[in-house]
Amino acid sequence: MSQNYSQYSIVQKIPVADHVYKYLLKLCGSDHIVAGRNSYVGSLVLSLQGRNYDVRVTRSKYTKIFEVEITETYYDKNGLFITRENAELFNDQIDKKFRDELYRMMLMNRHLEEKLFLQSMRTYLDFYDITEDDIKTESLYRDFKRKKEDLLSNFSLNTPAGTKCEVSQVVPS
Repeated sequence: MSQNYSQYSIVQKIPVADHVYKYLLKLCGSDHIVAGRNSYVGSLVLSLQGRNYDVRVTRSKYTKIFEVEITETYYDKNGLFITRENAELFNDQIDKKFRDELYRMMLMNRHLEEKLFLQSMRTYLDFYDITEDDIKTESLYRDFKRKKEDLLSNFSLNTPAGTKCEVSQVVPS
């Protein structure tokens, strides 16, 4: 009798902040994924199974758990365990991706009046069902204002000529 080893896996339960959890729910479709190199989140988790000695553990207490299934193929190559440091690194990296997307969306709406940045932010948060209880809007807005000039200097709606991706500068009315 032969066994099918492709069905073996482990599940990593990674504590995350409330807003990161809700962001991951929309990004991944559920609070459980099967890790693989074909998705950003799966690839990030597999990369975190290494050692990251430069990460300091914080005292943050996260209330939500995001589950990632690691198939035998990957745990044979990468190991079975994600350290507390790496779990926090996962939360931090997803938070950075969340903020980066939020701030980029706000910058894409920069043709609007400055005061409408907050409305743009609220629209983004509403899409992910993120409330004031998950993360304070004022904190996000202060962080955006601190980073806005750096973001603008690295952000362009113009795509270099000859690339396949063209971005329209025309805003539909």
